[in-house]
Amino acid sequence: MDLAMLYDVLDVSPEQGPGRLLFTARKAHYTLPYLVLSALEREGCSMSAAARGELARARRRARHYEEVLTRVTAQVPAQVIKGPLLARTYPEGLLRPQGDLDLVTEGEPDLWNAVRLLTEDNPPQYAGVSVLGAPARHVVVTLTWQPEDPLLDPELRVEIATAALVGDQEAVPIRSAMPADTLTANLLALAEERFQRPFHARDAIDVHMLGNAEPPSLDGLVSAAVEYHLAPELRELLDYAAQRVPVGHLAVLGPALEAAEREERARRAARPVSPGPATDVRAALEAGVPLYGMPLGRATGRTDRDRARVHHFGEGALLLTPVGDYLLVTGETVAQEQYDAALREVGLLAEETP
Repeated sequence: MDLAMLYDVLDVSPEQGPGRLLFTARKAHYTLPYLVLSALEREGCSMSAAARGELARARRRARHYEEVLTRVTAQVPAQVIKGPLLARTYPEGLLRPQGDLDLVTEGEPDLWNAVRLLTEDNPPQYAGVSVLGAPARHVVVTLTWQPEDPLLDPELRVEIATAALVGDQEAVPIRSAMPADTLTANLLALAEERFQRPFHARDAIDVHMLGNAEPPSLDGLVSAAVEYHLAPELRELLDYAAQRVPVGHLAVLGPALEAAEREERARRAARPVSPGPATDVRAALEAGVPLYGMPLGRATGRTDRDRARVHHFGEGALLLTPVGDYLLVTGETVAQEQYDAALREVGLLAEETP
């Protein structure tokens, strides 16, 4: 990976110079400028004080995530997804673009222990909680903090979940844990991103780095793609990357996935047609579709709780968690009367608590 490859993958002519390369990187993904700046520094290009400052903050951001990962995993059984694992495949001096830190725990007690560890001495700006899955319910907690430069840098964000991959909420199910093999886990996590967005330049660069690491077990990768129901997305990712960068050892994986992709698409097509998104909270909980928590107030001192609890009232439901209380909602808009009713219910519950 060098500047010449970055010009290629971002479709910028070298004659246009590093300014155009950096401008294009900002449009492609908000973290890609970090990689471009680190590549410019690595190759001895002239950089302004502003550019050097942005890169220095990005390096401190990456170190912060590494420190968070070390602190959490030293005390809580947790598995990291992508992020630092992918960064370790990059050559020395190149900064892998990382927007957040994703952690997975085996269950809720460990999840809330990790949340407490990160928030007790450093309260976040925002603590979001979502639930999904049925009959087994999974929890996702998103924590954000102000970055070093709030005007120029993205927020610091850590996401902790009891599910490693959440699927597409239809044919692809929730998968609780990642494979033990790091290469396989990274590839599947990158492929899973396709359910949220199209692939972009950072994904191609990540595949390039993985393809030039240790040679993979081809049979193992294909088996994992079948087990995790990701053969179509993984093949699309590999095709996307191969059109932009050399993919090394992974060049043979795309063709090897052909039969698995065909079988997975057939499996998805054979599933009953979904009745559509649930708008009723009770029905949504029973169906296991994602429900988002609208914050009603933070809680402190709830050290006796290690699980979130659903409390139904009227036509709504509260999610009472160790870090705060939330109104469970199926959409982005909530009527004022529903929100007011939820606040009253929280107040009544507080009065009942000894």
